[in-house]
Amino acid sequence: MSLKLKIRLSVFLLLLLLLGLGGYAFFTINYLENGAHGIEQHDFNVARSTVLLFLVAGTAVGVLMMVRLPRIVVRPLRRLTVDVEKVAGPGPATRVGVGRRDEVGSVATAVNRVLSQAQTDRRATLAELFTERNRMDSLVRSLDEGLLLLDEHQTIILANPVACDLLGLRQAELEGKPAAAVAAINEPLRELLAPLAAHNLAGDDVPDPVFTFPHKGDAPHYQLSISPIEMGTGEAGKTVPGGHIFCLRNVSDFKKLDEVKSSFLATISHELKTPLASIKLSLMLLQNDRTDAAQRQKLAAGIGEETQRLLNMVGQLIDVARLDAGAGIKLDVQKMKLAEVIGYATQTVHPQLADKQLQLDIQVPEGLPEVQGDVEKTTWVLINLLSNAIRYSPTAAPLVVRVLPWGEMVRVSVEDCGPGIPAEYHKRIFQRFAGVPGRTAKGNSSGLGLSISREFIAAQGGTLWVESQPERGSRFFFTLPVVA
Repeated sequence: MSLKLKIRLSVFLLLLLLLGLGGYAFFTINYLENGAHGIEQHDFNVARSTVLLFLVAGTAVGVLMMVRLPRIVVRPLRRLTVDVEKVAGPGPATRVGVGRRDEVGSVATAVNRVLSQAQTDRRATLAELFTERNRMDSLVRSLDEGLLLLDEHQTIILANPVACDLLGLRQAELEGKPAAAVAAINEPLRELLAPLAAHNLAGDDVPDPVFTFPHKGDAPHYQLSISPIEMGTGEAGKTVPGGHIFCLRNVSDFKKLDEVKSSFLATISHELKTPLASIKLSLMLLQNDRTDAAQRQKLAAGIGEETQRLLNMVGQLIDVARLDAGAGIKLDVQKMKLAEVIGYATQTVHPQLADKQLQLDIQVPEGLPEVQGDVEKTTWVLINLLSNAIRYSPTAAPLVVRVLPWGEMVRVSVEDCGPGIPAEYHKRIFQRFAGVPGRTAKGNSSGLGLSISREFIAAQGGTLWVESQPERGSRFFFTLPVVA
């Protein structure tokens, strides 16, 4: 039964009693006015009892309604309030109990629908949050940079695997621990926290410090950048500090590149100084009146050779500058015979061959098809490969230049008996300024020849590569397309 119906029935019953009492009194008064000259004692007692009965019944119903009606109305509301508070609290309750099919029950049902929808939305929101959290966690853990996150109380709240590996600690030994406490027993972390105390943050004028971690092997270099975290806004629109992010970036390759460039500058300085000193000495001898004509011719030829050497070196630098600037390579593509190109190249390096008494073996088959390419660039590549082979070949060793058809290409190889190249350096030697550690030879190399050679061959539609093993010599190959 609904509350509305209960209230109506209670009021109706009270009204019925009041109407009965009033009606009885009305009829009694009307009876007396219409001729009743006396009332017997019995009738009087009955009338008084009836009035008293109506009064008692009306009073009882009134008192009952005063006591019960508020309880009938308030009790389910209180029960509903308690259930809603249980649902809103931290307990396991998730629904409001529906005890009756009245107005309060309807309210409870509506509240349950609202709670059900809220729980559905909450589950969807939590699923999205977990998805984003897992995505961010995977992203942080897959970084190849070390990452440490400190909150405003200098507590480590995040450390990715790279940072744990660099510090030599497990994740459980870092996360949730005060940074100062961990730094007291871990020297690498203590060194990382020093720039924070000096307020050396990312974006300032002070260079970011670089640290080495010897336990990682080859002492890799990591550059530290510290960025502050801003957590919303405080009073008057001011940002509230929320901690710091420590990012360790592996800059070992850049360090190696700096070392290689420094070595290149030293080498190129030596390479430029040697011919210039030779030219200066030759000029001084030419200016001497006691130098005879034959010796003057010899000195002039030496000056020409040294000058050509300087021009070749400057030409390499210009080619590298053009490639870095994206200017590309200008080719004069035409039909050419590789036998003639090999003749030009071997004639150029003939003095070097004679100086080391190398035995040059040229193998070019009959009926070799013509190839399509740039004669000057291809000759330059072959001269570079022959010069490298001569530089690293022992005295009186054989040197083979072999040409073979290679499908729709023609393959040219230069084979020497030098110290060979380990497999891990087969790709590196084609990078600029690169070389093989521990390899020594007469004269220094700028480290540009093979890089430029690969660019020249690739621009002509071919490929340049190496096959080599330590102590078993090297074979450099390049291909060029056959004329269609």
